[in-house]
Amino acid sequence: MKRGMLLSLIAATAVVLGLPTAAFAGGGCHGGATQQDETGKEKATVEMVDACFQASITAVDPGTDVTFVNLDQGTVHNVAGTLWGQYEDMIEGDEYTATFDEPGVYPFACAYHPGMTGAIIVGGGTGVGNGETVSTTPPDLEPVSTTTTAAASTSEDASGRLIAAAGIAGLAIGAGAAIAFGWVNKRSRNLA
Repeated sequence: MKRGMLLSLIAATAVVLGLPTAAFAGGGCHGGATQQDETGKEKATVEMVDACFQASITAVDPGTDVTFVNLDQGTVHNVAGTLWGQYEDMIEGDEYTATFDEPGVYPFACAYHPGMTGAIIVGGGTGVGNGETVSTTPPDLEPVSTTTTAAASTSEDASGRLIAAAGIAGLAIGAGAAIAFGWVNKRSRNLA
């Protein structure tokens, strides 16, 4: 009976540990950095696919519109840049467009997926990449200045879920170890 209970607890622990939390997309994502040269074009697109930005590095000329589009079914993303970005949840099909007028490097990331990062290289990439010079046009959303506050609460909610899942996993592992230790001790006393 106790052996069955131990096996059940181990299986439950495996399920808890297997619950999806944050995607661990590596910097530049799963297969390394991807690049696209969109210089000479008026528009560029960065897709969110498999918890990665495709391309993770995009080169554009000053004044180019860059559209970020979420193509991940069932996965929420956002685009968080310094003083620019779409901090609200973007579900599958959502788009966000930013226009980069000044030369520089403009890094960005998804606040929900560690390592889901990228950069827009404007002009020769020389310059401060000041987010104050980026104009944005989020569709049907509040202005960027008010969405920054919403992003903080959304990130806190996501990290709260992650902490709760880790706590449950810790309890399950601890209970499993206690039962296993008790079972091993009892079994060794019976053998002696």
